[in-house]
Amino acid sequence: MRLGVLLPHRAVVLQSARRPPLEECWELARVCDGAGMDLWVGDSVVAKPRLEPLATLSYLAAITRHARLGTAILLPALRQPTVLAHALATIDQLASGRLVLGLGVGWGLPEIAREWEACGREHKRRVRDLEEHVLVWRKLWSGEPVTHEGNGFRLSGHTIGPLPWREAGPPVLMTAGNRGEMIPAQIDRVGRLGDGVITTYLTDEDCRRLREACEAALEKHGRARPGFPMCVYTTVRLEEDAARAEALTRDFLRRYYGGGVNYRGLMGLGPASAVIEVLRRYERAGVTDLCVRFAGTDQLPQLEKFVAEVAPAFTGGAAKAGAA
Repeated sequence: MRLGVLLPHRAVVLQSARRPPLEECWELARVCDGAGMDLWVGDSVVAKPRLEPLATLSYLAAITRHARLGTAILLPALRQPTVLAHALATIDQLASGRLVLGLGVGWGLPEIAREWEACGREHKRRVRDLEEHVLVWRKLWSGEPVTHEGNGFRLSGHTIGPLPWREAGPPVLMTAGNRGEMIPAQIDRVGRLGDGVITTYLTDEDCRRLREACEAALEKHGRARPGFPMCVYTTVRLEEDAARAEALTRDFLRRYYGGGVNYRGLMGLGPASAVIEVLRRYERAGVTDLCVRFAGTDQLPQLEKFVAEVAPAFTGGAAKAGAA
């Protein structure tokens, strides 16, 4: 199981929108790169402001050498497909093929609908737009001329350049199973369009059920992928006192999300031994990748403790991945 960290590119903007302490992000990125861990970024424009993910990934590509660079998650439907296909192919080239795309449609909450309006996009079309993005990207990334009549755009024998690093393009992980909800339409989307799945707030048993459901969906659509990637986004807080870790995490998530949070699923809260056991439960359930979000403002100390005390327990941790 590979380990990765969510870059605190929202946390630094919460500290100061005018002068965010960006070096905190870059130092964390360097530590992850040296430790053989991956880096992930989230996405939002006005609902939950943060550093813009594509620009951030471009900078990360320049200052790292080994870490895979992922989105957890990107909201493609906020953007125009042709322009986004070009930007993602460019980032993949800058990163020498290290880009991984976790994709989702966003929540149905009123503040999220307002974000779509602010970006000139249709919130009610977000599922159809996401699927059109993936189909159009793959056509454009093939290098062949593309003719396509889309939602507000038209391709007439167009190509783009550069193309992605690999012929198949960056791996596409589709959201499904969040909070243990096995929604048939999401599972089917993985089967039709995904190379794998990205999810959050699950138990280990949820992960087993999700892997089985996605395996069946991929086979149904003639796209069987044994051992396909499953990435889980989870929260970790390293403290010798487990009760303190839980209290700090509750407060952090309340401020991060601006309201109530569903705590369903596994989180690594407490001493290193407890965190290792939680993450091992994920590994035993078939999870191939973890995107760890550290709770608290002390992101770098948490990462350093994680690298020293937790990562060595995993085959995808510092020693092995750093040599890749």
